[in-house]
Amino acid sequence: MTSPTSIEKGNEHIAIEIDRGYSSSEKLVCLLHLTLLVCILSNPLKKQILSLCHSTEFLRAKRALPGSIHYSVIAMPSPDSSLMPLRVCDRCIRKKVRCNQARPTCSRCFELGETCSYTSVKRKPGPSIGSHYGSNSSKSRRSSGSQDFPYKRRNSPSREAPRKDLSSDEAAPASEGHILQDPLGFSPPVTTANQTPTNVSHIASQIIFTPEQAEYLLESYFDILQDANPIFSKELFLHRYRSCQCSEDLISTILIMTAKLTGFTVNEDDPIILDTCLDQILSSSILEDDLIGDILSLDQFRKAFILAFYEFHQFPGHQAWLRVGRVTRMAYRIGLDRLDHIRTLYPDWNTVSPEDIQEWKSLWWCLYRLDTYSNISSGTPYLVDDSVICTSLIQSHAVQPSGASNNSSELFLQPKSEDLSKVLLAASSSPETLLMNVHNITTAILRQAGLVFRLNLPRSQEAIGAQVAKVERQLATIRLALPPGWLNPRRNAFSDESHADHHARTITVLHLRMAQLLLSIADTGLRQGDEWLLSWQNVLETSQDIASIADQWDSSFCLAVDPAISFTIFTAMIFLDLHKKATIMAEHNHSSDIDHHITVLHLQLQHFARIWTLPRLLKLSFESFSQSVSGPLSHRHITLILSRFEAPLHPRWLQFLSSANTVLADCQ
Repeated sequence: MTSPTSIEKGNEHIAIEIDRGYSSSEKLVCLLHLTLLVCILSNPLKKQILSLCHSTEFLRAKRALPGSIHYSVIAMPSPDSSLMPLRVCDRCIRKKVRCNQARPTCSRCFELGETCSYTSVKRKPGPSIGSHYGSNSSKSRRSSGSQDFPYKRRNSPSREAPRKDLSSDEAAPASEGHILQDPLGFSPPVTTANQTPTNVSHIASQIIFTPEQAEYLLESYFDILQDANPIFSKELFLHRYRSCQCSEDLISTILIMTAKLTGFTVNEDDPIILDTCLDQILSSSILEDDLIGDILSLDQFRKAFILAFYEFHQFPGHQAWLRVGRVTRMAYRIGLDRLDHIRTLYPDWNTVSPEDIQEWKSLWWCLYRLDTYSNISSGTPYLVDDSVICTSLIQSHAVQPSGASNNSSELFLQPKSEDLSKVLLAASSSPETLLMNVHNITTAILRQAGLVFRLNLPRSQEAIGAQVAKVERQLATIRLALPPGWLNPRRNAFSDESHADHHARTITVLHLRMAQLLLSIADTGLRQGDEWLLSWQNVLETSQDIASIADQWDSSFCLAVDPAISFTIFTAMIFLDLHKKATIMAEHNHSSDIDHHITVLHLQLQHFARIWTLPRLLKLSFESFSQSVSGPLSHRHITLILSRFEAPLHPRWLQFLSSANTVLADCQ
């Protein structure tokens, strides 16, 4: 049972349904979070906000709220229309999909820009009785007389997508052409936990991929997220897939997620089916994760990580944060944080092949990155303790002829963060894994800066000042230990650097700039007078450096890199906007330069927002901030805003956005 809360403006009406069991304070928190999306109906961004509210992601984003607060949004043209009886429209009945039954346009028809139509006679959703039954011969005739329809893809790679055989608008039964059918020869992994009744294989039966399409999507997976999600050795994974050695659930998850991200569709219903499958996989996998226990199932952990990564970027919020934490604790339970140590102690790990050990290590370091992004963005402590990690960095996916690993070349993150530059120098001797290891090392220094930034408020000024100086020294040594030309924002053409490697290197440079930005912001809060002005100038300088890197960005690589870099873009935009509106900038003629930097970063964020929900929300958050915070801003105003900026996704920051005008007006 729900209790509706509504906001009205003219002839428009937004009904927000919140569970009646929640207290008034919980409802207030829920509404404050909604202000980021549906706060002011007179806002110039109203159309964009309402469009996002009706998107599939938003309608299924109940998990994005803190705690267990859930809500639904219903848009209606006028309060009178709410009196009309709720009913599923003809299109949703015909397509067998769920909608919010809003009038005059439900959520599904709104996405397609259509108006709902209703027959005079009500009938239950689904096809007519008996339509599912037919002889086997009729099914075989239907599949044999098929036609070819090309898939439509967004950002298609150079290779041509395979065509799919369809005989009618109806989807064929799950037994025909299913991705888990015998012709592909999938077999369960050797070490697999008990399957839950609702597993991915069952959910994936709603989608039909031919073997050629499955192969194509798996190849496409390695064109996307490889920098952000390198949990596979491509050659080894594809070899095992073609040898029928991969988990069905893992393959199904990869195919569905890749099809969703790349826009792999045949007809208008495919995006809806993909959304439904992904939602079911995310929901059912929670129970599956709890059943893994201590069983060494590499594919299950890969699937758990992929879903955590996807949910964090596509449905950012409390539930996604909890999922990342759950997977991290699963890794600790198995011992991925001390993999090189437990291999010598336990027989079950000692029998794991060297190739799989490298795969486990890759999975651990990807989880290390995800732990960093999820907690820096939320303003919460890391779950991974850098000082006790006993899993070495990746040196090479190649295995020696003897089958043993070369222990003498193993590199570890040192317990003392001051020694990161030594690890970086040693990692430079392995060009094959240099980008991956530099990414992990720059993530480590970003974690140090994020820790200082988070401790800025409760600690004394002297302690924070010492920590800022310490991490800045580490940052300086890391910059100097990088290979020549590494910090160059442009592609190193003389070194024959590929475009993909250039953007992967750019992400590591952005890590360093973000670390410096967090340190500069923390230092600004400690200073007074001329020292404050110098620190405030450092914030501007670093934000401009981030924008200069964005100048060289190629939007075609937005799927190939980690979308969590959006937090860096967002933070730089916030402080560039503050500098533009600060009273001190009136003495300098830098307004046009700052406008250019903001425009570049905004466009870069917009490219990510076309794919992921996380940058889409950050984009709206910045636009809301920029409009609600007007200049000129005094030193006192800036100090107040700095104290409220705990993290981009922190609830108190989102609440501040909804009342920034009032708070700043009271600060005179």
